[in-house]
Amino acid sequence: MLKKHEKIEKVDKFHFGVYNVFKATILKTVKRRTILNIQAIKKAVSSALKQSRYVRALNNPVNKSSVLICGNCENISIPSAIRNETMKNLCSCEYILTDDVLPEYFIKKPEQKVISFGKFTHNCSFDRARHSYLCSDYIVCENANEFAQTYQLHGVYTGLLLEDKNSVFAVLNGLVPDGKSVYDGEKRTIIYSGSLKQNGLTTSLLNLLSELDEDEVKKCCITFRSDSIDESSIDPEKLRRLVDILPIRGKSQFTLSELICYYLYFKRNSTGKFVKKRIDRLYKREWQRIFGCIPTECAVHFTGYEYGMINLFRSFEGRNVIYVHNNMPEEIKLRHNQHLLTLQNAYREFTTVALVTEDMRRSAMTISKTQGENFAVVPNCHDYRSVLTRADFPVEFQTETQSNVTAAELEAVLASDKMKLITIGRFSPEKAHMRLMKTFERFCDTYPQSVLIIIGGRGELYEETLEYANKSNAEIIVIKSMQNPMPVLKKCNLFMLPSRYEGLGLVLLEADTLGIPVFATDVEGPRGFMQENGGLLVPDTSGGILDGMMLFAGGSIPAMNIDYDVYNKKAADKFREVTGLKI
Repeated sequence: MLKKHEKIEKVDKFHFGVYNVFKATILKTVKRRTILNIQAIKKAVSSALKQSRYVRALNNPVNKSSVLICGNCENISIPSAIRNETMKNLCSCEYILTDDVLPEYFIKKPEQKVISFGKFTHNCSFDRARHSYLCSDYIVCENANEFAQTYQLHGVYTGLLLEDKNSVFAVLNGLVPDGKSVYDGEKRTIIYSGSLKQNGLTTSLLNLLSELDEDEVKKCCITFRSDSIDESSIDPEKLRRLVDILPIRGKSQFTLSELICYYLYFKRNSTGKFVKKRIDRLYKREWQRIFGCIPTECAVHFTGYEYGMINLFRSFEGRNVIYVHNNMPEEIKLRHNQHLLTLQNAYREFTTVALVTEDMRRSAMTISKTQGENFAVVPNCHDYRSVLTRADFPVEFQTETQSNVTAAELEAVLASDKMKLITIGRFSPEKAHMRLMKTFERFCDTYPQSVLIIIGGRGELYEETLEYANKSNAEIIVIKSMQNPMPVLKKCNLFMLPSRYEGLGLVLLEADTLGIPVFATDVEGPRGFMQENGGLLVPDTSGGILDGMMLFAGGSIPAMNIDYDVYNKKAADKFREVTGLKI
């Protein structure tokens, strides 16, 4: 047995809360001995068997005219009704009456009718209650307009709101009762946003929404895994003021064969038909559980990351789009944050693979092993107005900000006559901050009155970057987790993108918006954008970056001054084209 102080390691972390067969610890290596955790196996198998029973029950036929009453529903008297809320009854009863939230694992069959009564008695979150209401065919409430307003049902709820509770008996008799419809008749575009971290992906999505018309935004729903939101994410409630949000909650339900195939597919990269069929079946069922109540025109996986979510959006039987924001072969090689087989199937099967720049085509084709017939260039939008506004704010550090200078010391540097060079990007290997600092030290041999500023968010190399900067003879300022770096960027003289590989690099556009000269390494991602707009590309070497610094010091790098109104119109129109989103 394991000793109490020995940490149990997790083999895998399933996406959106899969129960714990492989997530649980099965094996533990201690002093080169493999120990079997019997209790974990028992718990895992028991959980898997329970899930499997529910999935099998979904295949049972619905019993005509059968009624299941869930929760209290004390004022409803139906002599033949069943009051035992079991998995079997949830799957087999034609009518489900409830004054409580539906189980998160519940999947409504087309022939079933769900009737919800008023505000749920169970103390649950707004989003969980709203999901139950959206899954309901009828909602009994005192005031239809007020109820729809409270739970944000206008436009998206396809059922009927009943102000007369006796209308329930008309439903049970197979009649369509008089009720109020708040559905606008429009199908939705569901967009997966990722965990809403304050990074380039989230910025790109918000920029896109800002370029769409109000009526177009109303047709969009943003979704994310509820358990992925933390203090580093933007507040979903602030996002809700702009666009409808549909958080993903609950646990996937596996059959035993699906669970085994899940392991074979993701951990052993099995490509057999037997495995693929069960993976597809699993995620199609998941789509029905999570989004089955939402009439959907298009499913957009905006981030292009997270293998569970990629497979979920691939399973949508309609128009679907997956974005490629980065060089994915390099991401797999350096960061190990993608599943190659998942990406390969996605790039082959999604209706459109949206490349944010033409430079992404070759690396995406390397993964798909096709000619990219379904590839299209869909540039990220750029909210230049927001950049201009935020650049006028004062320089501020937040509680979570870490740096080797104070805010006051940074202000003094920005107000000085020193030549100020800056880069902005997470502290990770592909950003090549270490190479940049060493190159900057060589630059300072010629231009000693210079300062390098590195601003980043998350990333495993912050401490290493900070340590090198503090030991350097050159003046290097390192800042982590600064909510608004635009006031700093505005006061710098040169922006550099020294990455070994990159997506488009939205900060290039932000620097250009502020009239700051820029240069980038000649790598996939920024290459096409810089060439198209007359920007400077330098070789992806220390010497190339030094040449770029020297060219700037000699006055040879002007700002690009791009017309972002024209740029954004083209980008938004391309998004409308690939998603079918039209006013």
